[in-house]
Amino acid sequence: MTQLIDEGIAKERILFMNFEDERLLPFDSNQLTLLLNCYYELYPSFKDNKIYIFFDEIQNIDNWERFIRRIHESENIQINLTGSSSNLLSQEIATALRGRTLSFEIFPFSFNEFLSFKKVTPNFKSSKDRSHVVHAFEDYLIRGGFPEVLDCSESLRIRILQDYFNMILYRDLIERYDIRNNSLIKYLLKFLLASNANPFSVNKFVNDSKSQGYRFSKDSIHNYISYLQDGYFFSFVPILSESLRKRQVNHKKIYAVDHGLVTATVATRSYNTGRLLETMVHNHLRIQYSREQIFYYKTRSGFEIDFVTMNRGSVNSIIQVCENLTDPATREREIRAIVQGMEELGLSESTIITRSEKELYQSNNKRIYIVPFWQWAIDFNN
Repeated sequence: MTQLIDEGIAKERILFMNFEDERLLPFDSNQLTLLLNCYYELYPSFKDNKIYIFFDEIQNIDNWERFIRRIHESENIQINLTGSSSNLLSQEIATALRGRTLSFEIFPFSFNEFLSFKKVTPNFKSSKDRSHVVHAFEDYLIRGGFPEVLDCSESLRIRILQDYFNMILYRDLIERYDIRNNSLIKYLLKFLLASNANPFSVNKFVNDSKSQGYRFSKDSIHNYISYLQDGYFFSFVPILSESLRKRQVNHKKIYAVDHGLVTATVATRSYNTGRLLETMVHNHLRIQYSREQIFYYKTRSGFEIDFVTMNRGSVNSIIQVCENLTDPATREREIRAIVQGMEELGLSESTIITRSEKELYQSNNKRIYIVPFWQWAIDFNN
């Protein structure tokens, strides 16, 4: 709306409604028609001009999609709809509005947005400014990117994110999908958070859970996994392979939508900062790439490459994440893995993302850029 006004659009041509305002409720689709009629009574001349509608939390209005479809077809209106509920999944919007939509995914703050919020200038030429960036990165590594927790105490951050966990569990899963086995879905959520940035085996989870007394079918777990991904709680990254069967039978790696959920809900001994770093890299990749464009890869020798991104069917980048390369054995293993990955996937350049190390490694016409996360993330958006 601010951008429209800056472009010279009169503010009277902009209609904004927040349907989470309790003074408007109850409200139904018939009243949406009344609302628009009242607007045109106030500004009848705008019937011949384009107007701009912004409806926030539209999912709170029953049958809203019928009204939106009708005015989209009959009025000169640009319609902008926002909502924070899993009731507004993108595929459901496309179905409700019959393909007349462009959907935008909004994630927790990226590192760049975190810097902006903290008013930190990403300037690497100044040692002082660079030290502020590194300090912000260390904060971001534990705190995560949910805006509400960026300016509060650590104890309050944990309480808020644990409330998010419960809200997702009860509202977005149990209530939405009418799940009866509440203890199992709660156990699955905690298990996935504790296993963040690791491969997940449905068979292993089923066997472990049944040994603890849970009773359920394997299909139920597959359904729960689908719900969690559709609701943006986790991403499940498959192995890169032309074989559909191989993608199905190999474990998928799991990444929480925000690493702050892990640090707030999982005991410190159950996660490590290297896995948090890997999650941060994945979530930054998701800003630019869709779920269908991100994979992990195993070389013919069995080395694992953390991320391979695809663009129009071709490999676009290879990324390895390693918290530090100070140990010679670790350095040799990571470099050998990524060199093999480049050879097999046909790339001459790749990236190893670390916590603090920076180096350009060259071998046989192949370049490996070793960069700290904070520099990679800043350059990634530029």
